[in-house]
Formats: sequence, C-alpha cells, structure tokens
Amino acid sequence: MSGPMTDVAEQELIRRRWSGEAPFAVYFYTPWCGTCRYGEKMLTVVRAMAPDAAMFKANVNFMPTVVQDWKIESVPCLAFVEEKRVTEKVYTMRSVEYLLERVRARLGT
Repeated sequence: MSGPMTDVAEQELIRRRWSGEAPFAVYFYTPWCGTCRYGEKMLTVVRAMAPDAAMFKANVNFMPTVVQDWKIESVPCLAFVEEKRVTEKVYTMRSVEYLLERVRARLGT
C-alpha cells in the first residue's frame, strides 16, 4: 500500500466498509481548505513511516451519503473503519507523531 494516498469514490468506500476488509483509514478533505492541505502533508509523512497502512483520501464534496452516514462533522477528518464500523474520527491534526500513533493503534502497522 505504499505511495501517496489516493482519492477514493463514494461507492468504493461504501463497498469497503461493508465488505469487512482489513481496517482502513479515510482522510476527508475539501480542496480549498488550507488546514486540510496541511493535514495531508502530515499524513504523507505518516504514510512513509507506515507504508502498509490502508489509507485513502476523500473529497467531501463528492461524498454526501458517506458524510451523512459516518457523521463527518467537519474537515479535515481522519476516520478509521474496523469490522464494518467507524471506530474513531480525528479532527485535529496535532502532529505527525500523534497521527502515526493513531494509525498504528487502529491499523496495526
């Protein structure tokens, strides 16, 4: 899974969640959000340190069903899905170390 996070389509997120695949994380953002761009840069470093983590990004403008169903309150948001449930949502991109800790705890990398 190494490399940059790729954008995922809404139907793919829905499929992944309900298929019960391995745990994964989704970074919700909007393209014009400065804080979102900063958070994505931090997650690029996290991804380099945890290359096997299943991590995707999703533009909330194209995710009305997922945003409502997952109760995404604002962006940026890093949401973790485990065993068909959204288990944690991180809204504050505190530091690379904090995000790496959350990714390793939730995704087991």
